[in-house]
Amino acid sequence: MEGSSSQSGSSSSNTIPEIHDSVFSYNTASHENFFNNSILLKLEEDGFTTPDGKAKELIKELTDVKYLYALKLLFENLQNEFSPQILRDTLFALADPTPFDFYAKQSVTRLELHLRTWVTVLERICFSLIILSKELRDKVYNSLSKFAEIHRKTTQVFEIGLDKNFRSNFNQFNQQNNNQDDQIITKKRNYNIDFLLIHLRDTLHSLRDDETWFQEIIRRTKELLKVALNITPGVLSAAGVALPNDNCSILSMLTQIRESLSFKYPVAPYYIDWRTMLIIQHNLFTWSEGTEMIISKKFCELVLMEHLWSFLEREWIDVTNKSILDSQTKFDEVSNKVTKALKNTGSFLN
Repeated sequence: MEGSSSQSGSSSSNTIPEIHDSVFSYNTASHENFFNNSILLKLEEDGFTTPDGKAKELIKELTDVKYLYALKLLFENLQNEFSPQILRDTLFALADPTPFDFYAKQSVTRLELHLRTWVTVLERICFSLIILSKELRDKVYNSLSKFAEIHRKTTQVFEIGLDKNFRSNFNQFNQQNNNQDDQIITKKRNYNIDFLLIHLRDTLHSLRDDETWFQEIIRRTKELLKVALNITPGVLSAAGVALPNDNCSILSMLTQIRESLSFKYPVAPYYIDWRTMLIIQHNLFTWSEGTEMIISKKFCELVLMEHLWSFLEREWIDVTNKSILDSQTKFDEVSNKVTKALKNTGSFLN
C-alpha cells in the first residue's frame, strides 16, 4: 500500500526493516529477522524460551519500538503457538491508546508499527481456537475511534510542522535547510494507517460475538483448497509441479469461498476479497512452512498470483466498458486501480 512511512533499514538486529516488503520475499525475510532479532535473543538468554513467555515480557514495553517490532516478529512466525490468555492479553494491551498522548518526530512511524502489530495479533486470533466475548470485542472495537482521532491529530500536527509547534521565536540556532527537508517528509499523509484502521474495524466486525462462524469458514476453505490443489502429504513438495487448471478449479474454488462469506455486521466491499486472500495465504504458508512441508513456497506464490489476477480481472470488468480504449480518462482510472490493488497487497501481507 502506498504510504509515507519513514521506517527504513536492513535486516540488522538493531533496526526495523522497511515496511514495504514484497509479499513473496516477506516470509523468508521475516524468519531471518526473527532469528536475528536482538531483543528476542536476549529474552531467550534470560530464560524466556516459550512464545508465551516472550510475549508476556514484550507487552510490558509497547512504547519502545524495538520491543514492539520484536512482538510483531514473534506473532508473525506461524511456528510459534500462543495460549488463549496471551492472545487475549496482547490484543487488549495493543488496544490501549494511552501511550499516544504526545507528538514527536517518530510518532507516525510508531503508530503505524503499533497498528501493524495489532493486525498481526488479531490475525492470529482469527486462526486460533479462541472466541472473543461480546464485551471484549466491543472494548477493542471502541478503542479504534480513539486511534483514528490520534491519527487525525498527529497528521494535523505534522502538517503544521513540529518546528512551528515547538520552536521559539528566537530561532537563530535552527537549521532552516534541515527543517525544510523535514516539512517535505512529514506533510505526507500516511495512508497505511488509514488502511490498517479500516482493516482492524472490518476484521472485528467479521468476528461474530461468541460464535464459531469464522472457524467454520476457515475449515471449509482449507478443505476446498485441498480439493482444488489435489493436496496430499508430499505430493506437491517437489519443485516444478504445475497448478491444476481443469475446469478452472482455482477460480471455482475462489468463487465458492467468496460466496460462503457473510457478515453479521457491515464491512467494506473490499473486505470479502481481502479476507479470502488472507485465509488462503494462511493455509498456504502453514502447508509450506510447517513440519509436513506439504507444498513448496513456489507453489504458494503461484496460487496467490492466481487469486490476485482473478481479483484484478473483476476490478477491470467493474470499471471498464466497451469504449475503454477510446477514453484515456477511463483507461487511467483502471490503470490506477490495478496499480493500487497490487501495492496494497504487496505491502500489507506482512
